[in-house]
Amino acid sequence: MSDAAGRYRAVFFDADDTLFDYPSAEHASLLACHWRFAVPGDEEDFVAAYRRHNHDVWREFERGEIDQATLRVERFRRLAGELGLAALPLERISAFYLEELSGQAQLLGGALELLQRLAQEYALALITNGIASVQRRRFAASPILPYFQAVVISEEVGIAKPDPRIFVPALEKIGVEAGDVLYVGDSVTSDMAAARNAGMDFCWLNPKGVPAPEGYSPVFVIASLDEFPEIAKSE
Repeated sequence: MSDAAGRYRAVFFDADDTLFDYPSAEHASLLACHWRFAVPGDEEDFVAAYRRHNHDVWREFERGEIDQATLRVERFRRLAGELGLAALPLERISAFYLEELSGQAQLLGGALELLQRLAQEYALALITNGIASVQRRRFAASPILPYFQAVVISEEVGIAKPDPRIFVPALEKIGVEAGDVLYVGDSVTSDMAAARNAGMDFCWLNPKGVPAPEGYSPVFVIASLDEFPEIAKSE
């Protein structure tokens, strides 16, 4: 346990790949796209290509190189180019994909139980770079939303992680300082960088056990939510 344990007043969480099982949600939505638009070729090749290009465009978004409206279509544009799908209706498949994704609210194991426990002693906030129309529906369809005192979505506030200003609405609503918060997330480029930029302690959900990059020092590193540190105020 870190010496910092016990001093937090709030715990902030990333959403996808931290509390929500995003790969499952994504996979189900992409299979629906493959069927709905009668995409030729193997469906798993379609999924794999999408994931490669989606990863790239989200990194570009985090660096401020593209906006979210461009991101929505650009990942399918690159996919179509790679797989030779010149006839793929990019705007339509993008809209269909987001509609399907917004109905997917699968949680990672232990997420609900962890939030139920933490909410007894801490103010909780959910901070996401996701698309607002998708995330709002997914959150509403899940059992975890009532445990959060603040929900901040990048598209709604016009600021995206790793910019630390994305935390400001939640900090102000809850009435805490960045130094009072433990932030929990999975992404190095988004979550870990945002926590460092904001001066927050960071709990890294790192199921693959990769080493922390140079210049980063997460206070906690866990492989699953079941390993979340004991930070109860009574400890």
